[in-house]
Order: sequence, then C-alpha cells, then structure tokens
Amino acid sequence: DNILSLDLLSKEEFEKSIEFDLEGSPTALLTFHPVTLDFSSAEEQFKEVLAALSARSEMKIIFTMPNSDTDGRVIIKMINDFVVKNPKRCKAFVSLGQLRYLSALKHVDLVIGNSSSGLVEAPSFKIPTINIGDRQRGRIKAASVINCHPTKSSVGQALNLAFDPNFRVSLQTLENPYGEAGAS
Repeated sequence: DNILSLDLLSKEEFEKSIEFDLEGSPTALLTFHPVTLDFSSAEEQFKEVLAALSARSEMKIIFTMPNSDTDGRVIIKMINDFVVKNPKRCKAFVSLGQLRYLSALKHVDLVIGNSSSGLVEAPSFKIPTINIGDRQRGRIKAASVINCHPTKSSVGQALNLAFDPNFRVSLQTLENPYGEAGAS
C-alpha cells in the first residue's frame, strides 16, 4: 500500500537526498543482518559477500545497516571499512527511512542481502533480489528472488544471473506474491 500511496522521490531527488550519484554503473541496495542460528559466523558470511562485491568493481552499492542482533556491530564495522576503501562507489546509512528506502528500490538495479524487504517489497519494483543464506528460509518468494549461499562463488553466480538480460526481461511481467495493493 505504501509503495503505491507514497509519492516516491525522482531519481534526481533521491540522489540529492543521499548525496550519491547513481549514474554510470549498476547500483545495488544491500542489507545483511546477522543470522544467529547459522553454522558459520556473520563475520565469515559477510566477508564472503564483500569478496564477491569486490570482484564487481563496476557496481555501486548503497548499504543499510543491520539490526541489533548479535554480530551486528561486526557487520557495521565491515561495512564502514568497505565504504572507506571504496568511497566513489559505496555509501552507507543507518536507516534511509521509509520514503528514501522505497525510492531506492525504484532506482536501484537490484537488492542484495538477507532482509525480508528483498522478498516483500522489491518484487513490486520488478528488480532482482539476491537472497543470501537461510535467514528467509520458508518464506514465499517471487521469481525475482535468487537464493544463494553466503560464499563468494555462490554470490558471484547470483550476481551473474541478476544481470543476465534474459532474466531481467522476465521480471517485467512479475507479480509480487505478497500482493500489489489493498492489503491494509
């Protein structure tokens, strides 16, 4: 309902509001929360994710910080370190707020991480979601959701699929399994 009822920011307004230029490169919106019940640690998993992103130096990344679960601080430090090393292609936010977050979904090329937003909101914008690990296991997923393991190679393969022109074209007729409007 909010996606349709809010007056989302234009690309120029969004870029100005986050002081970050989206032009010239594919852009991802990334949110990665710690998974407290996984075999490997959040630090190990996120290190693999960042390794895969490092291999895609042409891609810009907008990070939103993780929740306050155990290991959240470790991920925040890793994000901040990555942004410092890649200031021209990365920007991090504690929170974008609802308007800017939904506007980001309108203007980015894909969503990466393990947040429910990649399953619930992103399909309404007909963009791919790379869903990393088991945090969202058991939830209904649209055809736009690419599941992968928290390893550099698996995330890399998911990125290849997310940018495949045929896959992207297939998303134009996508229906969000969580509905389009009128839920409230």
